[in-house]
Amino acid sequence: MPIQVANAPVSWGVMEAVDFPPEFPAERVLDEIAGAGFAGTELGPFGFLPTNPDALRAALASRRLTLCSAFVAFPLGKRAARAEGLMHVDRTAALIRQVGSGLLILSDEVSGERSAIAGNAEEANRRSWTEEEWKEAKESIEQVIGRCQPQGLKVAFHHHVGTHVETPQEMRRLFSLFPPDALGLCLDTGHCVYGGGDPLEMTKQYGDRLLCLHLKDVHAEQLNKARAAHLDFHGAVRHGVFAPLGEGTVNLGGLLSFLRDFGFDGWVVVEQDVLAGGQDAHSPWANAVASRQTLRRLGY
Repeated sequence: MPIQVANAPVSWGVMEAVDFPPEFPAERVLDEIAGAGFAGTELGPFGFLPTNPDALRAALASRRLTLCSAFVAFPLGKRAARAEGLMHVDRTAALIRQVGSGLLILSDEVSGERSAIAGNAEEANRRSWTEEEWKEAKESIEQVIGRCQPQGLKVAFHHHVGTHVETPQEMRRLFSLFPPDALGLCLDTGHCVYGGGDPLEMTKQYGDRLLCLHLKDVHAEQLNKARAAHLDFHGAVRHGVFAPLGEGTVNLGGLLSFLRDFGFDGWVVVEQDVLAGGQDAHSPWANAVASRQTLRRLGY
């Protein structure tokens, strides 16, 4: 199956732990994702799109969209947060399974401590999970996998800026705990650059795990300014650290060429994280169209 291209509500400022922007209700976001030429969408935060399977199927079908995946985050290293996090996994897994998606994307939750040092890899590595927290995180992930497998869902881990799995070193440790057939990877090119990694090198290193690609571009100058100003993750997003595809520093051509040669056949999900009041938050439609045109020029 050829690579398919999707977008996600986060490109319209619809993100976990923030208020949904009222000017971009679910119907408008889906209309614009389809109108910009994308074949699919992610679920977005639970409750943004319909949570009734029949209603969600109808909303997608009327726009000829496929639900490619859903993102779930909770504090993986905290045992006290596990029960609530697993309830979130259960309801999300049940919904996407009934709508035909086979992939749940799991992440640690953004924390204030880690978000405050976002993009500072050296400091982030010093403030990684303790040994006990690594054990708790491993157990949490094992339980997520154990709940998803009987439903026919694969689990891909998303390294994320402002969490305890942000840097290449943290990614390496996490994936050393699980075989590739148990835990896949959702590589996010923008978060990879932000966290101090190289997306192409990471793709080569973890190609046997790659189940989904979140394709972001990064304004290098804005990223440098965000680091210098010690902006937290949400502050950097409002500062415009992420760019429409082709306007930033990510080597899109090299990455997509490698994926084609490698035989990757999963979803490529275009994302440009924005937040209300920040740069580019007023023009998600134009950004989505520009990104889709860039991918078409690259053969997708």
